[in-house]
Amino acid sequence: MQNLLSRTAGFLMAGILLTGIAGCGISVPFIESEETAYDAGMTLLDSREYREALARFEAARSQGEDSARLYRGIGIADFYLGDYEGAEAAFRTALADCGGIPNAMSYDLAYYLADTYRAQDRTEEAIGIYDAILDLKPREKIAHYLRGMIYLRRGDHESALKDFQVILDERPRPYDQILSIYEALSRSGYAAEGKGILEDILADSADTMTNYEKGRFYYSLGDSDSAKRFLEEANNDSSIRVSDKIPIVILLGEVEQNLGDDAGAISTYRRFLQEDQSQASIYNALGACEMRMGSYSDALTDFQIGLSLDDASQNPAILRNMAAVYEYMGNFDVAAQRMEEYLKLVPTDEEALRENIFLTTRRREAEENEESLNAGNGG
Repeated sequence: MQNLLSRTAGFLMAGILLTGIAGCGISVPFIESEETAYDAGMTLLDSREYREALARFEAARSQGEDSARLYRGIGIADFYLGDYEGAEAAFRTALADCGGIPNAMSYDLAYYLADTYRAQDRTEEAIGIYDAILDLKPREKIAHYLRGMIYLRRGDHESALKDFQVILDERPRPYDQILSIYEALSRSGYAAEGKGILEDILADSADTMTNYEKGRFYYSLGDSDSAKRFLEEANNDSSIRVSDKIPIVILLGEVEQNLGDDAGAISTYRRFLQEDQSQASIYNALGACEMRMGSYSDALTDFQIGLSLDDASQNPAILRNMAAVYEYMGNFDVAAQRMEEYLKLVPTDEEALRENIFLTTRRREAEENEESLNAGNGG
């Protein structure tokens, strides 16, 4: 929201309620027939190469690029690199350069700015952003959803429920957000309340829900047998395109594993791959199941195939799993290499950072042991 005022936090995003004409979001190409540095930076963002993206955005400063778009890109890169202060500064600059009548970009920037506050646990300021959005768009469900999550984390259960009710009243029902609300309530000690919400929706909307949606709800409720039944019906539905069955197959495999049927999960994944070998997420799920069964060679093969498909949304998870497989196999050298590749894509993963220290230490110990052995053998 262009220059949204987070009133509670005392931050005015300049001019959101002022009249004016803004050039926000209009690009100024440097060379019309060639990719600009900004375009290259956005491509690098999509592939999660954040440091390289920043370098391209820096180059774009001299190409007459629209300032709001440019600083939005810088802010996103900084955010995923864990530089939240830099991200905040970039988003605020973008909002200031995007002044005037609120438009799609200004709302987008406002949400990003709120994300930087949440990442720094500056919840009051984040709430202020959502308040300002809702002043202009009272039924903006995303703002209600995110503000409700903050209220719940802060222990303000009553305020959270008021925001969540907006989501629950939405038609058609936003099932992704409803399930996230259930999970958040469960984590906060309100599992019975969350369960009641899901059960009420199942009772009220069973006739209009897809088998996949029913399967998700039953899975969240802990009824794996019912979840499997509905997910199998969805997976066997010939009217659903193969490419649209990806989430169905992944969840069905997970349910089968939870029921102790690892072989069934592998069969589910391989059945999909007989029809479509282009989905890295399925290879990752298959490899993870094989890794769990101790079939490390098979797991590595499937992870490698998945990685070769170069799906930016799946590469981090695959690299993380590959690091685990190599660690289980005692190959700490390659495990550390894969973990470093993962951390390049997800530099803010604190658990992975700790694991990387362990792997680096084990790799160093292995190298020292090998040197000692060679020296003892006269090498």
